[in-house]
Amino acid sequence: MLLLISVGSFGTVALLVIGLTMRSEREMIQERMQTHAQPGAMAVSSVELDLEAAFRDRIALPFLRWLAAVGGRLTPTGAMRVTDEKLETAGRPWNLTATEFTGLKVLSIGLLTVAGIMLAKLLDTPPLSKLALLVILVFIGVILPDYLLQRTVNERQAKIRRALPDTLDLLSVSVEAGLGLDGAMQKVVEKLKGPLSDEMERALQEMQVGKLRAEALKDMAGRVKVSELTIFVAAICQAEQLGVSISKVLRVQGETLRSQRTQRAREAAAKLPVKMLFPLVFLIFPAIGVVILAPGVIQIFRALGITR
Repeated sequence: MLLLISVGSFGTVALLVIGLTMRSEREMIQERMQTHAQPGAMAVSSVELDLEAAFRDRIALPFLRWLAAVGGRLTPTGAMRVTDEKLETAGRPWNLTATEFTGLKVLSIGLLTVAGIMLAKLLDTPPLSKLALLVILVFIGVILPDYLLQRTVNERQAKIRRALPDTLDLLSVSVEAGLGLDGAMQKVVEKLKGPLSDEMERALQEMQVGKLRAEALKDMAGRVKVSELTIFVAAICQAEQLGVSISKVLRVQGETLRSQRTQRAREAAAKLPVKMLFPLVFLIFPAIGVVILAPGVIQIFRALGITR
């Protein structure tokens, strides 16, 4: 019975993850707009709209907000702001807000605590071992959401860092062909796909609603938090203030980023021998030693009469 409860708890987490990845809010809004735009569309009540909403919007997110309200009393001051900045840098996975992410952390702690209690009751071990297992699971529940979020941030920043040289090359070619910087950014959005293209598309949308180009680019660099992009934005803003040719700045920045990418590749290649040392010493060399020395050891034992 206790095992069934534990399996049910983990099944709840799996269903929650599936629900969070079902449909985004933007897709739902577009679908509703298309429905209302059709001629002769029937008016539906708010109850029917709620029932047609995805599991994520009807159950998962309200439940996470309730958990965040419960655990918000223990949240340090300023932690919500830091969490919101990390979510922004990660590209808003599942369109989560800081409150919903806090609720997800509370849920993770609660489920792993329940799992630890159930395992402690099922295992026939000393009380100290049960307490240690419970503490380890609670600790994992505390750090797991933050670890996954930080991993998402690092992966997204790595993708942006890899795509930046090619993006600058396309910007440089577009500007030299006669397009302005805004038109070149639009060309990047059309031709390239990825997090950097998404950030440029957002910057263009902000410029269309009245934000200055320098402010939109600085906000983009502040969201991404990639040093190479920050340097590029600073160079573009300085070139606009001083009247320097944008194409020259783009060309110089592209060459610099390509050389940095080559240096990072050489650095990673130089680290490979050190990283290969541990599997060689602890995994490959012992196996080779057994294969080479085992026949000789057997012959020595036979010669000494220890074994036949």
